[in-house]
Amino acid sequence: MLEICPGCGVALPAVDGGSHRYIGASPSCWAIFTALVNAGEPPLAFAPLNQLITDAYAAQHPGTPSDQAIQSVAVHTLTLYAILVRGVDPERALWVRQRALRGTRRGRFFWLTPPSFNSTRTIADIVRQSTPEARTTEAQHYITDVWQRWSLLHQQTIADWHEAFVIA
Repeated sequence: MLEICPGCGVALPAVDGGSHRYIGASPSCWAIFTALVNAGEPPLAFAPLNQLITDAYAAQHPGTPSDQAIQSVAVHTLTLYAILVRGVDPERALWVRQRALRGTRRGRFFWLTPPSFNSTRTIADIVRQSTPEARTTEAQHYITDVWQRWSLLHQQTIADWHEAFVIA
């Protein structure tokens, strides 16, 4: 039996198990993601943007409006913006996330209506590739595709947040 991921729309064989409490992913999509980023299965070739897979995944699976989901989408889209648009070194991704969350967080960010992720790359497209190099290339496309979807709707808001909460 196939299940459809509410975040990215991928149809995958259903698996037993749960998913994340505020990231809007099906259990099967979540299982593929966690195997890739936590266990390195299947392996990727080294690339500076690999660490942005988590940011892209969280942004592609925004869940439903809640304080945690709002903060998650904000921090992960801010990280994608900083690196892909502002040219921040990917090695500073953690710094961007930490800067965005310093100080009082309540009410800092608000819900952004998510873009449609129909017909876009998914985490499953990465793991389907046959070699570490091909998976890494697909991951780079995945990261930029997810950012492009968000940027079409919300780049100015994310840029404003970057100025207020990362740069300031």
